[in-house]
Amino acid sequence: MTFLKQTIAMALCLLMLAALAACGAQQKPAEAGPAQEPENDAAPVNEGGNDPAGGGEREQPAAPDAQILPIAVPVYPEERSFEILEKTGLDAFAAKSLPTLFAGLNGENRVFSPLNVYMALAMLAEVTEGESRAQLLETLGCADVEALRAEVRALFETSFSDEQALTVLPAASIWLRSGFPYQQEALSRLAEDYYAAAFSGPMGDEAYSQALRDWVNEKTNGLLKEQADGLSLDKDAVLALVTTLYFKGRWTDEFSPEHTVQDVFHADSGDRNVDFMRRSVSTLYYRGERFGAIRLPMHGGAWMWLVLPDGGVSLQELIDSGELGAFLSDPESTGNRQAMVRLSLPRFDVSSDLELVGVLKQLGVADVFNGMISDFSPLTDEPLYVDSVEHAARVKIDEEGCEAATFTAITVKAAGMIMDEEEVEFTCDRPFFFAVTGSQDQLLFTGAVNEPAE
Repeated sequence: MTFLKQTIAMALCLLMLAALAACGAQQKPAEAGPAQEPENDAAPVNEGGNDPAGGGEREQPAAPDAQILPIAVPVYPEERSFEILEKTGLDAFAAKSLPTLFAGLNGENRVFSPLNVYMALAMLAEVTEGESRAQLLETLGCADVEALRAEVRALFETSFSDEQALTVLPAASIWLRSGFPYQQEALSRLAEDYYAAAFSGPMGDEAYSQALRDWVNEKTNGLLKEQADGLSLDKDAVLALVTTLYFKGRWTDEFSPEHTVQDVFHADSGDRNVDFMRRSVSTLYYRGERFGAIRLPMHGGAWMWLVLPDGGVSLQELIDSGELGAFLSDPESTGNRQAMVRLSLPRFDVSSDLELVGVLKQLGVADVFNGMISDFSPLTDEPLYVDSVEHAARVKIDEEGCEAATFTAITVKAAGMIMDEEEVEFTCDRPFFFAVTGSQDQLLFTGAVNEPAE
């Protein structure tokens, strides 16, 4: 029997994350400090208190530093949403980004959450304007910011589930430099449409960075502690946009541990013995041009898709062709039939930590990374630019079900911020070289000066 390749196992988890966007209503991010009255006319709190379901106040963690203040509070829906989700923007983003994100695997595991990154980029689009926003909207598959707000709100509300059988908890936050001139209207908009809590504190202060790490670890149930420990609010940062997503689901028909056996896994790096979970399942079998696929149901309406390339077709070929992204965006367009599937699936625990700046530039997002042309006017009149976009994710499965977590952290800095600089003497009192460039860095003139005119 042909078994899954190791890299396939990695992709499958991602696929699951992309398919999770239809499971419930939403979650309230917990503040990093004690409950306080929002400043600067921040968005109001819903009457249900800190519990999105209206169940009353939840005890808040003590503030790690008195200087860290919540300055905007998310407004939560009063009840869960079960409306049919039209996630056209997310589907377009996933189909476009998957080939880029999974290029050059070279036999390595890689995990990516389209929903989580989509939420973070949507927040970035909200605080930008002009061409900066236009490039983000194009990448996110939305015609305008109003359409984006509606899609994000629907994704957030329908994704949330906090039940014993299924847990899907999205969260969002913005971390500001204390004393930074921000527009309160933008923070209120993020709270209302993106469910983002906003905090203010001293950048470069370890307590503020620890508050961010604690917030991420709480929202991801500690599943990404190693990656979260690397997060830091550097002294030259002016804000950070952070989104998280935690998932835990149980198979509707669990695998019996008695049927788990060791067998050979044919990895690109060579064969190895791993534990395979085995059972028979009656399900739809999807037959693509160069792959087969099934999905395993979980309680609460979640699924895990498993996509297996045909013999002689590598996972990388399938990803690069765009077939995988197209299939995940619209599985029903692929022919399927009911079948009894004798499934052998290895237990796995895969994770990755990615820097997405290069990927986003390939997708057409460019201006926000250039402080000379970026436009953050909805948030501030100060010139800003995106310095880094970190995305960490982890997915693991066993006989009982699947657990996964992810976060995306976008760090924004001020263009031309005064930094501690080394003094350099630069006296052109000997032969030197020059170049004159145009507005797009075109080389207009170059020259060597050996004898300047008197």
